[in-house]
Amino acid sequence: MTNTETPLAADSFKKRHHDAAWAVLERFANGLAEKARNQGNEIRVEDINKALASLKAQPKLFDDAWYALESEVNAANARRTPSIRNDPFGRLMVSRFAHLLEGREAGDLEHGALSREMLHPFFQVIRMMVGADTIEQIDSEIRAIVDTHASEEDEMRDATDFWDHLSANPLVSTQITMVFVRMAMHFADYEKRKNWFIQLVNDNMHRNGTQWEFTEDHFVKLVQALFRDVRSILANPERSALLAAEIDHSKITTLRSVMAHIDRDVAALHNREAATWQEDHQA
Repeated sequence: MTNTETPLAADSFKKRHHDAAWAVLERFANGLAEKARNQGNEIRVEDINKALASLKAQPKLFDDAWYALESEVNAANARRTPSIRNDPFGRLMVSRFAHLLEGREAGDLEHGALSREMLHPFFQVIRMMVGADTIEQIDSEIRAIVDTHASEEDEMRDATDFWDHLSANPLVSTQITMVFVRMAMHFADYEKRKNWFIQLVNDNMHRNGTQWEFTEDHFVKLVQALFRDVRSILANPERSALLAAEIDHSKITTLRSVMAHIDRDVAALHNREAATWQEDHQA
């Protein structure tokens, strides 16, 4: 092992494939060594090609490596996309900005998508702003709604369709919207809270070796998506009046101020993106 190589963990995904690859290479090398011994330590190009062809002719040569890969991928998918009835509160929260996550419409991280590694600190932020007790209560109520409307066909549905259908339920929609109302009110001191939010996400990400950073641009896109329904309520006089009766008129003023700050940030972001696009196409 050279000085620049890093030892692999005893039972890591990378090590298992490292071992499988070396097993194939060793089989190839052993075949060549045996040929060399039989030919007075001489190996011709034809011998190398024949040894390679012999390996290619073995249909199960890579089976061990493939099974390890398939098992690991299946396990990772199971952790990332659990049964569609699991964690309804979390799934409904993320559904508001799922289109911004890497691998969807947003594309890759280099083009502005949000890393999935930010989900864990995002939920930390929600708990800190809204309160763990409130979240647990809402989660319990949403689970009750899911159970009430559960069907044996749910597990076979497309997950996106399922969550879109569930989020359209008036009881669920109201619960989730009120979470974002409470969250938005914490941005009364907008710049200070924005910087705190960005710093908290970056400090608490499990980066897994990546250098991705949650930036101000990411933040602006995120809160624009999160507070979509809050903005819709404020734009409707009847719904705004109902909300004011529930949370206090002074807090409606705070919410409008927060939305105005976000609007300015969104406009600035669009200007930056337009300037970048123009520079790229002039180069």
